[in-house]
Amino acid sequence: MKSVGLDLSAITSEADEDGSSSDSETIAFDKDINAADAGEKVSNKHKDFLLVADRREVTFEMIDEKLKDIIASRGKKGTDRHVAVNQLSYMATLAKCPAQEVEILLHIISAQFDAAGSMSTHMPLSIWRNCLGNVLRLIALLKENTHISLVERDEPSSRPTRDDLLAGAPVQLGGSLCAFTERLDDEYLKSLQQIDPHTKDYVLRLRDECFLLVLLHEVLAYYVAHQNSVARVKLSLRLLGHVYYKTSAIYKGMSDFISCQLLEVNNKESCAPCQSNETSSFESYCVEVDKSIAESYAFWFPKGFYFPDRSLQMLLRDLTLSIYDIGDERSKVRAILFDTFHKSLCGEFTLAREQLLMSHLQESIHLVDIETQVLFNRCMAQLGVTAFQSGLFHEAKACLSDILSSGRSKELLAQGVSPSRHAPERNFEQEKLERRRQVPFHMHIDIELLESIYLVSCMLGETHLVLTKSKHPRANNRTFLRMIEVFERQTFSGPPEGVRDTVMCATKYLIDGEWGSAAYCITGMNTWALLPGSRDSTASVLLLVVDELKQEALRTFISQRAAQYDSLCLETLCDMFDLPISVVQSNVSKLFATGVLVGSCDSPTCTFAIQTSEPSFLQTAVVLLAESVTVFLDANERALGVRVDSDGALALEDEDTYLKPRGFRASQIEERDVLKLKGTRSLHSKNNWQRGTFHPTGNDSRVRRQDHFRDKPTKGEQ
Repeated sequence: MKSVGLDLSAITSEADEDGSSSDSETIAFDKDINAADAGEKVSNKHKDFLLVADRREVTFEMIDEKLKDIIASRGKKGTDRHVAVNQLSYMATLAKCPAQEVEILLHIISAQFDAAGSMSTHMPLSIWRNCLGNVLRLIALLKENTHISLVERDEPSSRPTRDDLLAGAPVQLGGSLCAFTERLDDEYLKSLQQIDPHTKDYVLRLRDECFLLVLLHEVLAYYVAHQNSVARVKLSLRLLGHVYYKTSAIYKGMSDFISCQLLEVNNKESCAPCQSNETSSFESYCVEVDKSIAESYAFWFPKGFYFPDRSLQMLLRDLTLSIYDIGDERSKVRAILFDTFHKSLCGEFTLAREQLLMSHLQESIHLVDIETQVLFNRCMAQLGVTAFQSGLFHEAKACLSDILSSGRSKELLAQGVSPSRHAPERNFEQEKLERRRQVPFHMHIDIELLESIYLVSCMLGETHLVLTKSKHPRANNRTFLRMIEVFERQTFSGPPEGVRDTVMCATKYLIDGEWGSAAYCITGMNTWALLPGSRDSTASVLLLVVDELKQEALRTFISQRAAQYDSLCLETLCDMFDLPISVVQSNVSKLFATGVLVGSCDSPTCTFAIQTSEPSFLQTAVVLLAESVTVFLDANERALGVRVDSDGALALEDEDTYLKPRGFRASQIEERDVLKLKGTRSLHSKNNWQRGTFHPTGNDSRVRRQDHFRDKPTKGEQ
């Protein structure tokens, strides 16, 4: 696969250009500050007089005029975004009324998003935290001052006069808390995608998710009070996306951590700079901010907020029910998948499967957006893991077959890119979109664990079919059969190294009748330590695997060696495979019922009579012909696009996708042959008529040609 490197030179040059272009403004501002320090009086008509004047001398009009000046300079070349943010933050402490403070906070948040840089990089952590704190302060002001309202789509009404604003007149301002929250959530996700997950920075960044959840809860409560259904659905989905993959224990630990941090914040005295000192200026404000920036969460997180005291199950139920009630189709689909994933994670496989089947999503999931398809694949992978832990190995194989048999499991789960020589090349824009869709590392489902579950489930259900001439050979798992064929064709097989080699060695032992060696290989795999749950639950799952492995060894032994026996004794089979007599009798009866064996049960003697008959010469020839045709058909399908991966995994398509084209091509070939045959017959008929001869091909053609020559006049008649 062709790799495309990210050119950072352009970004660096832009940053250098912005820094150099803003030098003039910074130097001019420093001159004003130095002049004020030297005792020189700055004119009150100067545009930066607000930043150097005494706080008691600042008026409403001065703040309003400076705010308009900063807004007009946004986006212009030579404007330092960070200086603008600091000036707006200082002006928020000088606001003369709540409406003016809310307006300044709205511009501060927008300016902080502008200072984040390009879309390819995430916001710096300090700016992100300050922005989150500003949004929370904005929510607090809106709750305390109900006469201030935010307009998201329409144009706000005309602004009241200064006296009306100071008196508390109703005012409308343009802004969206939902948009601010979604942008903060996107920046948080982007930072997790770009930070190395094996470093301490990634773990420290995960702590900020607790404060982001507080923000989501507060903004959601605000829109519930204002009855905005569209924003409620968006925020509910965002909140579900942060909690659906967590267990109750993890959520409880996160709740305890954030509660402890918020208790420290609420008990600490006000630490906002320049709140108590009425004579401080902008310069002293920046100094205090620099000193306090290294403190704990108590500096940037405002007071008066608490984490909701609800269990994870209650939270998920309330969020999903609200989306089912007022959400659109896409939102409902995602809510169902979130709920199904969490139910499966909690071990409720039957309930999760029934919910997914009742939604009929598997029939139309290919029509939805890519993010929802990734969520569906994650849900199916988690269902497979839960089914395996419950001992439902056939269901686990069915859930994981589409993901792991494709050879593109990482792409389907949005956990990276699978190395494959047959993967199509992507351009730079496609790679950027692929990186943006990646799931953070702490949400990954281990691919080796999924492969182990899938291959072990295939081994426990299909090893005896390798030795059986099935009536429907195409219904078998050809991926697993191909792996066995590749493994058996190896000249030398060393000790198993990976998951696939270990499972293939265990399958070989199982075919040879050594179920103890096969159980030792399977239970000794290191990937079982990645199973969710405690060690006791993992040990119980391995006991279920060993029990099922014994039964598969029994079925394999009977399918392979039943032709050499006239009868099978149940007690002997029980001793050979360490199984109770009821289990042995049940498995042998199933082989009789499915047609793998032909025989009868003799209850008094606890034996099974085997009826075998040697095939005739014609039957043997037909079987050989059928096998040759099957091999020829498989070779044609591989030539038509079904390819073998470099690691041996066969990328299979759906059954209909290769049956329909083959039938269409067969009909085309048949029609072409018929037309060719008709053309040949018409050409022969024309030549024969000119020569006066005919070649009879049947009674009807002979009569037609005789009547034709009988009606043709002779030379004498002419």
